[in-house]
Amino acid sequence: MKTKSIRFRLILWFAIILVVTVLITFLAIRTASGMVLKGTIRNYLITMVEENTDKILYVDKKPEEDTGANIYIPYGDGQLEIDADFLDVVNDVYAALYTSDGKMIYGENPLEKETTNVEFTESYIWSFSTGGVEYMIYDRSLGAKLPDNEVLWIRGVVPETKSELQLDAITRISALLIPILSALMALLMYLVIDKSLKPLREIEETADHISRGEDLKERIELAEREDEVGMLAKAFNRMFDRLNRSFEVEKQFTQDASHELRTPTSVIMAQSEYILEKDRTNQEYKEALEVIHRQSSRMNDLIGDMLDYTRMNQLERYKMEEVDLSDITREMVNQMVLIGDKSISMSTGIQHGIKVIGNAMLLGRLVQNLVGNAYRYGNENGNIAVDLFSEENEEGRKVAKLSVSDDGPGIDKEDLDKIFDRFYRGDSSRSNQGTGLGLAMVKKIAEIHGGEVTVESEVGKGSTFKVIIPLIKL
Repeated sequence: MKTKSIRFRLILWFAIILVVTVLITFLAIRTASGMVLKGTIRNYLITMVEENTDKILYVDKKPEEDTGANIYIPYGDGQLEIDADFLDVVNDVYAALYTSDGKMIYGENPLEKETTNVEFTESYIWSFSTGGVEYMIYDRSLGAKLPDNEVLWIRGVVPETKSELQLDAITRISALLIPILSALMALLMYLVIDKSLKPLREIEETADHISRGEDLKERIELAEREDEVGMLAKAFNRMFDRLNRSFEVEKQFTQDASHELRTPTSVIMAQSEYILEKDRTNQEYKEALEVIHRQSSRMNDLIGDMLDYTRMNQLERYKMEEVDLSDITREMVNQMVLIGDKSISMSTGIQHGIKVIGNAMLLGRLVQNLVGNAYRYGNENGNIAVDLFSEENEEGRKVAKLSVSDDGPGIDKEDLDKIFDRFYRGDSSRSNQGTGLGLAMVKKIAEIHGGEVTVESEVGKGSTFKVIIPLIKL
């Protein structure tokens, strides 16, 4: 089954919620309207009966000049004067005048027969049901207006179907208006949803364009927004940044490997072809195998360094925590002294308890590469000095400063800005020493730790490499 789009599902859910809400609202309105209408009719019944009580008087006799404005009905020794405005039927509300024994004198009552024997109740609304119709009845006495305190009654009657008829009218109007309003709301919501999802479509289109194209540097412009869409765009852009970095690292690794491994591979192949051309002496075989072994070792070191350098571009691989740089430096110097050659002497000045936030393995590699570089290019019977101390920089911030000095041949001024580049070797006579990645790793590790590396060198007198790393704030 094909998955529906988010827009379709949102509109469908909204339509369902809208229909349910409209139905509930309609039922609530109908119920409330029924209660209000019933109360209105109840009040109207009371009002009509009360007003009619003021339209009935007892007089001794009928006036000689009868204008016809009133109605006169003989009662006892006199006349009942009923105002012509006495309303016996108004809007399905009936009113009738009764004697206390239940005889109707004037007016109209649809329940005349049914309520003949029903006693009157002063100022009280009660219900009566007949023929499937519910009626409200209200009685009001006129005793204070008759001689000898005789009692007459006005009985008001109204069918409750009156409110039902009005509710039916409301229902018919609602049945006409609700679909129209629902359709308008659905259309409005469709436009709102469509507009709301437009940024997501832009993200989709941009992401698809990036995935199908070759330019991984393209980014989603919606990242400037400060809402959920902007957060999503930023997440995509971060993902593309990582992909681009990974792609660049992979491409660089491929280029470096193909370039740097070409020479030792060519040498190995040349030696192999040379030694296999014809029978050789043992000495020639030995010399050829030494060349092959030397170039193989160089390839092995080169591949290892390239992999290490590549991993440094993936920072999430390294756990950053509080480490003691003093202990790391002291341990690495001791290890390098054991494997050092050229009868080079080592002097140290390592301050205790210098701690930074970093990765112990990377910092150890930094010290190892600097000291190893000093051994590699130092003079026979020379000296190496390793110092570590803390100080305040120009900004007043505490930093750790690592200094590694040698008294080797030094570096030409034109090469100082290039020695931290990958595979760069300024001295062609020493092009076979190292892999050309040692100082590039030192620079990368320093940057990972928020620091920097600098070099001071003078030809014929030696070089000093300095690494500065921020200390932990206490």
